[in-house]
Amino acid sequence: MSVGSTLLELQEIDLTLMRDKEQLQNLPEITELARRRKLYIKLKGDVTKYFAQRKDVEIDLQELDSREQALHDGIEKARREVDMDDYRQVQQLEITLSDFAKKLDRVEFERTEAHQKLSTIQADEATLKQNLKKIEDAIVALTKQARTHAADIQSAIDKNERKRAQLFESLDPALGNVYKDASKRFGHLAVEKLEGNVPSICRMTLQSSSMSDLKHANEVTECPYCHRLMVILPEE
Repeated sequence: MSVGSTLLELQEIDLTLMRDKEQLQNLPEITELARRRKLYIKLKGDVTKYFAQRKDVEIDLQELDSREQALHDGIEKARREVDMDDYRQVQQLEITLSDFAKKLDRVEFERTEAHQKLSTIQADEATLKQNLKKIEDAIVALTKQARTHAADIQSAIDKNERKRAQLFESLDPALGNVYKDASKRFGHLAVEKLEGNVPSICRMTLQSSSMSDLKHANEVTECPYCHRLMVILPEE
């Protein structure tokens, strides 16, 4: 391989390495994973919130059961303590039992409301858990996908790094340093190829006098306009 061809291939590898390293740092899977994990944290918090709400309602139902039992116990006690032959006591018992009945109705009303609330919470909680499981599965799948993608890119990078080292070592050290400096200066576009009388990067048409001078130039020279390394490949 000629020196000019080596420089052109070296530059192409450097550009590929730059793109691959940037892609490795900005994997779309990583961005999506961050979004999914943020959503996972939110859903996890929502599940915890609904769990707490469900427990509160379950405690309320237990307290209603206790209130109901206490009312029934109160009814039995009131009946036991009444002398059924005493008209006034019987009248008072009727008032007392009526009051207990109203309280039992209230307990039943609150229990119905609590059961409805519990059903809604349980349904929402079940949906959240299903969504949470889907997010968990997606995170696992995306993590595997990201690792595979990253491994493929890293493998390509390692292969090109080895090839680049071989190409760079084949260059004259002085030319290698010129390439490194020009690559930094021109943002990894340090080498262009003369196509007819037009350099491939700066696209400034060379004058006849410049073309005449290039007839006696080496394969690798400097563009008179942009001062990049310019490769003059022999005509096929």
